[in-house]
Amino acid sequence: MDETVREVRDSSLLDVLDEQRGPGGAGGPEPAELFESLAQDGYPLAPRLQETHIPYRNRGLHWRAADPATTLVGEFDVMSVVASSDRWLDVDDFLREESDRELLEDLRILDDISLGGEGRIAAMRYQRGVANPEIWFLDRYHGYVQLDLDYRDYLDNLFITKGVTGWQYLFADVRLGEREFGYILENLRTMLRIFPGEFPAHDYAPLAARLEARL
Repeated sequence: MDETVREVRDSSLLDVLDEQRGPGGAGGPEPAELFESLAQDGYPLAPRLQETHIPYRNRGLHWRAADPATTLVGEFDVMSVVASSDRWLDVDDFLREESDRELLEDLRILDDISLGGEGRIAAMRYQRGVANPEIWFLDRYHGYVQLDLDYRDYLDNLFITKGVTGWQYLFADVRLGEREFGYILENLRTMLRIFPGEFPAHDYAPLAARLEARL
């Protein structure tokens, strides 16, 4: 996560607007102890998720294109996989149909995308005995959808996209060519035009293919 923050900070094409780093770091509880405690509570997270542990409770960044004429903005404030388990979602803030209450009550905040006032949240669906929780994306403008990735995949793609607005929809069953997604589509297209040259260590071809499949 620190490497992603550094990449954005070092880019002449992007300006950092805000940065967040929660408590943690050296001297805290051992990750194994934290995962054992979660397992005892009924949430035995899979080893592939445990390997993603970050030493801070949360890590966040809000940025935009340095050129004001370029439509490109992004943000994230990601919880560690352990801390996410106790960040409850405000159900009534997102509830649209009473039939969705059970789902929303299972969700815990994974990525609080609110620094820029976008009103979006990525969340993990904690259910007892489930080792690899579902990931859901909640958008005040477009409702909520399940994403085709888990916590580890989420972080991997966050590192690549730097949290560009709407990147999560590349992993959802949506049609990004529809008018309601115009702003998001513009951001994604700009990212795919600029980032491959700016961050050559990352492969953007799979994301480009996903975008094409959703138009």
